[in-house]
Amino acid sequence: MAGIEDLIKGQSQIADDEYYAGLQNFFERDPGAKKYFNPDDITYPAMDKSGNYNYKGFQVPIKNSEYVEDYMKERGIDKIYSPESTFMEKVEKGQSPVAILEEPVKTGTEPGDLNKISTIVHEARHKTMMKPEFKEIMNKYGLKEETFVRYLDKEFFPELDAFLPEFIDPKKADAAYKKGVEEYKDKFGKEEKSFLDSIKNMFAMGGRVDKPLYDR
Repeated sequence: MAGIEDLIKGQSQIADDEYYAGLQNFFERDPGAKKYFNPDDITYPAMDKSGNYNYKGFQVPIKNSEYVEDYMKERGIDKIYSPESTFMEKVEKGQSPVAILEEPVKTGTEPGDLNKISTIVHEARHKTMMKPEFKEIMNKYGLKEETFVRYLDKEFFPELDAFLPEFIDPKKADAAYKKGVEEYKDKFGKEEKSFLDSIKNMFAMGGRVDKPLYDR
């Protein structure tokens, strides 16, 4: 007969499995993110200072560490940067890490968690836009990266009502970006692989994470 500790452990495992499955469902809305998402890219430069700032996150194409340091200074991000973060370590290794300044996702159902998940996918998608598959779509329709990423946000996270810029020719621009979104979905929507293990590795450093101490 199982003891009380075994029962508690079993209940905890069921809760964790449901938690990670919920997170997986959010991430898998975006077939491109599902294919290319790499949890090791995600860093929290502010660590325990993570919170609500003008910038939710950023992804800087690596040129050199000085370029990235200047980028952060110009935006005041250097003032909240924590030396405990591995962000600059990964920059120096040429990894082009994704920086998230918001607090990490807590349970997946907390108020604001969907916003945080969409921020992670949004910023990670900027890195994947460097790949030829994505550049091909943008070049074909003459799309700007940030705007295209926001159209993808709107497509996969419609409940968040992503902000879109004003266009000189709204009808023409909207049609072009929507064609890009449809081609993106056609190109990457056929992937069937699951990446639940990747999600677990990202969010489970000794259990559920409710503060940014899993940055490694």
